[in-house]
Amino acid sequence: MVIDKIRIEKEAKEILDKFAKALEKVEKESDKEIFIEREEFERHEKNINLSNKPDNNFKKRILDNSPNHDEDFIIAEKGSWK
Repeated sequence: MVIDKIRIEKEAKEILDKFAKALEKVEKESDKEIFIEREEFERHEKNINLSNKPDNNFKKRILDNSPNHDEDFIIAEKGSWK
């Protein structure tokens, strides 16, 4: 029984070490700076629905549906909507 516990602890440590090494590679890859140069920073709003008629209330409906917003944008935190 003691031998099994020691063997399990050793195998668990090996697995965790391999996982930690794999995470180091992921972190290094995500540290790369990725960006896109655009002439205009913001997109122009389009008020077109499937019927190709303007939907003037779309923005208002979306903002009213969000729990936290200002005049133009939804203010959200990752994981706050569940």
